[in-house]
Amino acid sequence: MSPRPEGDDGYGAPYSALAQVYDRWMAADRVPYDQWFSFTGKRFADSGGEVRSVLDVACGTGMTIKALQEHGFEVTGVDASPSMLDVARTRTAPGTELLCLSVPDERLAELGPFDAALVCFDGANYLTGQDALPTALHQLARALRPGGVLVFDLSTRRTFEEIAALGEFGEDFGDFAYIWNTRHKPDTPAYEYLVSLFVPEGELFRRSVERHAQRHFTRDEVQSALRDTGFTDITVSDNYTEREATDATRRETWTARRATRSLPR
Repeated sequence: MSPRPEGDDGYGAPYSALAQVYDRWMAADRVPYDQWFSFTGKRFADSGGEVRSVLDVACGTGMTIKALQEHGFEVTGVDASPSMLDVARTRTAPGTELLCLSVPDERLAELGPFDAALVCFDGANYLTGQDALPTALHQLARALRPGGVLVFDLSTRRTFEEIAALGEFGEDFGDFAYIWNTRHKPDTPAYEYLVSLFVPEGELFRRSVERHAQRHFTRDEVQSALRDTGFTDITVSDNYTEREATDATRRETWTARRATRSLPR
């Protein structure tokens, strides 16, 4: 789930500047969109019901929406960043519904009902607020039809610790550059990243600094939140594969189905 688009900390809104270079950055990191789509497509097929309508939460620049639409799915996208949604509009089919919402948001529960929902690429790690994960999951359950399938991923504690161990690092892409600085409050699951982005502006480079707040969750926390908010058939695997998630897993992929019983409001 994407971070809230505004803050009072003096930093730029998350993805407000990164949106213009995000796809180049992800291509350099070789983000396996095809693997994500293959995995989620199989989960849709195995869900026990026809999947035609999909809610893509934290949809970003619309890469997953585009892939889904090319395979005939009807997709609604949600993201907290207006700048990312501006890019998504250039990529997705004309008339695609793209909504600017900072999850959790009660309006999410009023959408649909959808056959499936996705939250890809660490979007759920942005749920840092008190009870934000169960609240968002409850809203997603209400946005799904009974039996609807949910697929989402989470970077693990191992990943956060590895990034924090790097301290400050950066990279020069030629047409833009960045510096990444990690801050961690000891003995908590919370991390914040200060991302300084440098993009050409005339003969100089313009610097923008964004603050991103994320956290990791234990498997017990996630399983309990899913069960308590109306999900069943819960599974977790290693990074969009059929491999079992282990202590070495850097990204967990969770799948669950909305219970067929009615849910509390």
